[in-house]
Amino acid sequence: MKIFLLKLTVISLLITVTLASLNSSKKKGCPEPIDTRPCTCYNSPKTVLECQHIEESEILRNVFRNSSGYEYKEVHIKYSVLQYLPYDIFEKVHVYALYLKNVTLIQLFDKPPTFLQDVDTLHIESTKLLRGVIWKLLEPLTHLRVLNIYYNNIKSLGSDFSEHATKELQQLSFYETGTKTIKPGTFRDFVNLDKLAIDHCKITTLSRDMFPVPFNARYLYFNYNQLTSIPDNLFTNMPNLQTIGLRSNNIVVLPESAFFGVTKLQFFQLDDNPITCDCRLAWLIRNKPSAVSGKCNMPSKFKGKDIKDIDLLSIFNEELITLRRTILVAISKFRT
Repeated sequence: MKIFLLKLTVISLLITVTLASLNSSKKKGCPEPIDTRPCTCYNSPKTVLECQHIEESEILRNVFRNSSGYEYKEVHIKYSVLQYLPYDIFEKVHVYALYLKNVTLIQLFDKPPTFLQDVDTLHIESTKLLRGVIWKLLEPLTHLRVLNIYYNNIKSLGSDFSEHATKELQQLSFYETGTKTIKPGTFRDFVNLDKLAIDHCKITTLSRDMFPVPFNARYLYFNYNQLTSIPDNLFTNMPNLQTIGLRSNNIVVLPESAFFGVTKLQFFQLDDNPITCDCRLAWLIRNKPSAVSGKCNMPSKFKGKDIKDIDLLSIFNEELITLRRTILVAISKFRT
C-alpha cells in the first residue's frame, strides 16, 4: 500500500512539473518588431498580431516561425490574398482568437488545423473562399466557442456543418451569407448554444426540429429574412429564452402555442412585419416583455400603432365590432 501511495505521489509530482513547464514555455508580450514584419504586434491591453496586405504564405510562415513560443490573444489577417492559411504555422504559437477580414482564399486552410486547438473565437468577415466553407477543416477546433461568418456565401446549413463543427459552440452568427435553408436536425446536438443569429439572409421557414430539446439558448435572431409564418411549436421547450429577433420578415400572425413555456422573454423584436393585432395576439398583450418593438398592420383601426401600446380591451372591442358587422351583413344577405 505504501509503495502504491509513493508511486501515486511521484506521478502527481511529474504531472505538476510538466504542466508548470508547459505554462512557463509560453512567452509573454510581443516578439521584436523586426521578427513580425510586415505584421504588427500590440501588447495593450492584450497581445494582438495584425497582418495586412499579405500575398504570400511564406511571409506568414516566417512571422509565425519568429513568434515561436509566444501567445497571441488575437490574430487579425486583413486585406490579403492567399491560397490558404498553412495549417502548420500555428504549431509553436498559441492563438486564442482568429479574425479574417477582406481576405481572398482558395480555401481556409490547406489541411485541418490540428495546432489551433486553443482557439475559442473564429471570425470570418467579407472573406472570399473560392471553394466555399469546407466545414471539415474546422473539425480540430474543439475548443471553439464563438463562430461568426459575415458577408459570405453559405446557401444551406445541414449535416455537413453539424457533423464537423464542435458541439461546444456557445455563440453562432451568420450575417448576410445568402442562406436559404436550414435542414432538420442541423443544431440538434449543439446543446451549449447560448446565442444563434442568422440575420440578413433568405430563410423562408423554421421548424422546431432544427434545435435541441430542450434548447437552453437565451438569444435567437432571425432578423431580415423571408419568414411568413411561425410554426405552432417553434419556441417550445426553450425555458431560458430572453431575446427573440424577427425584424423585417413577412410575419402576420404570432400563434400563442409557438411560445408555450417561454416565461423569461424580455426583448421581442418585431419591427417591419405586417402583424395583425387581433385576439390571436392577446397572449402577447397580456404578457408583454420588458421591451417589444413592432407596429400593427391590421385591422385598420390599429394600423401603424405600436404593439406595446395596444391593450386587451381595445382588441376585444374591435373583435366584437367586426363580429357584429359580419353578422349584420350575413342577416342582410339572408333576407334578400
